[in-house]
Amino acid sequence: MAPKHLRQIPENRQAIAPYNFVELADRVVEVTEDYLPKSNCYDPKRHTGKIDCTLTTSSPLYIRCGLTTEEFKDGKEAKELPDFFHTNPNTKTQKPVIPGSSLRGMLRTLVEIISFSKIERVSARQHFFFRAVATTENDDSLAQAYKKYINPQNVKAGYLKKEGERWFIFPAKSLKGVTFAWVKEEDLSTVDFPKLIKMDEPGYLPQHIPVSFKNINKNKNNRYFAEDVSPPNSHPMNNGMLVSSGNMKQSDDYSKKTTRRNHCIVFQQSPSPHRLEIDPVAVQHYCDALTEFQKSNPFDSNLGVLQDSLPIFYCQPQQNEKVITLFGHSPNFRIPYSPQGDGKAASAVDFIPDGLGKSDKIDLADAIFGFIKDKQPGEEQAKARSGRVFISDGICEQTTPENLWLTENTITPKILASPKPTTFQHYLVQTSYAKNDLKHYASKPDEGTIIRGHKLYWHKGSSPAIKHENPDDVSDTQKTEIKPIKPGVDFQFTIYFDNLTHVELGALLWVLDLAKDQKYRLSLGMGKPLGMGAVKIESKLYLSKRNRRYSSLFDGLNWAIGEEFEDNLDYPILFENYVLEKIRQTGKFRDIERIQMLLAMLSWQDSPSADKTRYMEIERQQQPLDGDPNEYKTRRVLPTPLQVIEKPGGSRPVRRSPITPQNQESPRITASPPVNLPQSDQANTFCDGQIVEATVLYIVTKVIDGKKNKTTITYQVNGLKLGKTEELYKKSISLAIGDVVTLRITEVKNGNIKKYERLE
Repeated sequence: MAPKHLRQIPENRQAIAPYNFVELADRVVEVTEDYLPKSNCYDPKRHTGKIDCTLTTSSPLYIRCGLTTEEFKDGKEAKELPDFFHTNPNTKTQKPVIPGSSLRGMLRTLVEIISFSKIERVSARQHFFFRAVATTENDDSLAQAYKKYINPQNVKAGYLKKEGERWFIFPAKSLKGVTFAWVKEEDLSTVDFPKLIKMDEPGYLPQHIPVSFKNINKNKNNRYFAEDVSPPNSHPMNNGMLVSSGNMKQSDDYSKKTTRRNHCIVFQQSPSPHRLEIDPVAVQHYCDALTEFQKSNPFDSNLGVLQDSLPIFYCQPQQNEKVITLFGHSPNFRIPYSPQGDGKAASAVDFIPDGLGKSDKIDLADAIFGFIKDKQPGEEQAKARSGRVFISDGICEQTTPENLWLTENTITPKILASPKPTTFQHYLVQTSYAKNDLKHYASKPDEGTIIRGHKLYWHKGSSPAIKHENPDDVSDTQKTEIKPIKPGVDFQFTIYFDNLTHVELGALLWVLDLAKDQKYRLSLGMGKPLGMGAVKIESKLYLSKRNRRYSSLFDGLNWAIGEEFEDNLDYPILFENYVLEKIRQTGKFRDIERIQMLLAMLSWQDSPSADKTRYMEIERQQQPLDGDPNEYKTRRVLPTPLQVIEKPGGSRPVRRSPITPQNQESPRITASPPVNLPQSDQANTFCDGQIVEATVLYIVTKVIDGKKNKTTITYQVNGLKLGKTEELYKKSISLAIGDVVTLRITEVKNGNIKKYERLE
């Protein structure tokens, strides 16, 4: 079983964010192809009909309209167009429209969560790279991982050459065993190099300038520095290329001085014809993960530093490697998170447990909304089924502008950056909150960590702070204009459905029942991190009686449509019972911890305070966490939604099949390795007789001589692993990794729990 995220994190180690996660299911509730109905007839045992819905905005709502053909031809960008989505340009200010595709996406996401379906819509395009050389702290797990892969003594330099579609590096000339040296910026004469833009000057950008130098000497830190750096050919035996690679500043504020003072000189190309190939996969991953800095001048917007004749830094391939996988534009280059250690960059998809991600399995969400599977070997065409749910656009009937728009004019919202999944302490399951023991994208997938789950955003009331306080101080490339709809505006839409089972209809109605509950709101549209897009939905179900529909043409003066209003709705209960049976869970559906997390994220009346749901900042001035303006520095861990709203966790799906011998002769270890915490973090105040909650950290089942069954269970309390384990002989257990149990402490020594008993 995959590892579970910490249930309790001390306040001084808790991160904050406008988002959180509904954890992944332990298993997918599957359906078979035989379960799907025929597409050419109505099944009398299934349901066809419609659900009329009234959507009411509870906070400002905004869905941007797409570009017209003329706007696209004129080269306009979507962010330049503030109009709300509409279908008729002539009435765009009177008739805003919620596209049916947006409503469908919102509903499908929630159905996927409650039906324990796969999590498929995770991009494999973005690959993760990291560079943690700036930290001097020894308690940073990421810095430790970087040092594991990058030894400064192994970094070499050379020059790029493209041949066909392949990239090669021609090594630079070696002097005293190195291929590049450093030079202090203060030693570079502006007379000799008038075009050099220094790091603290406005308009600074990376540069490549031909130079020569007299000699190189090693300093006390074992770095080689060049002497008497002069224009090219001043020292004809020692020509090279000055590489000014970056000042590492996070903004364009040049009043803040950079701490960097050195540049590099890559020696001239070696006369040897020897060359090294860059792994094509590593090239693709590098290009997919380019930062804005790597796309800007003088780099290529699509290829970064990959340009003919440019200097490049790289790690020499190991003895068993034939190609280069680690490279970059500076000696301290970014390297891929590579869990397999092969230089291939990881993506979020790598951290989805087997069976929960994209596969040929069919789940309830697939069955209801349709699917297209990847073509498998031997198949003439990929498996596909159209959905049986069709959602109309949401139409607004209010026509008076003052009753429709949040403001008369457009507004500039606060700047929202793209998601940063590289913030691994938020996006990956953590089994320890200690900084030096955090899991990251170089950790082993599945057994070490997995993605947190489905990402949702907290609600922030009917009047969230969405306007930018100083829009004139923001670069035009970062800001946009929007015209949102005010709270209290109604939209009408209809959900049409064909041939749904009791369970499938129940899944839709379960979500819609939640949407009409005063305690909850769904989320739709843009600006969710700011609290925008909270919506309430009232709904009415009409079932179509197909025999009556086709037995007569008229019903009095109206068409005979054969529809009946249905108000005795047991379908959600049938859905709940179906899922409970499939996941082998007893009790109430809403008490399942995963469902409790969803309800927490959709909470409207009990949503967390604003100080718990803001973005952390790199340069926060007002009461920053830990007293440091860079609130990310200490790598605080994002707690579960239930801890954020200070609500106890619900029940977990319990595996009904007991742990039994599987003809193995060696121990079978389930879950991650032990958590190693600093000794100072191990000290807690416990006492004999105290009752505490503990989480199952991992389970080891061992068979001795094929006869004796021994199960060892290790727990953690308050995020700390207990040294004492529970050992069971010849007993079946119903516990799973991550389950929460109750322990009674029977012996404490030096503040640590030495003995305990589990309370059934």
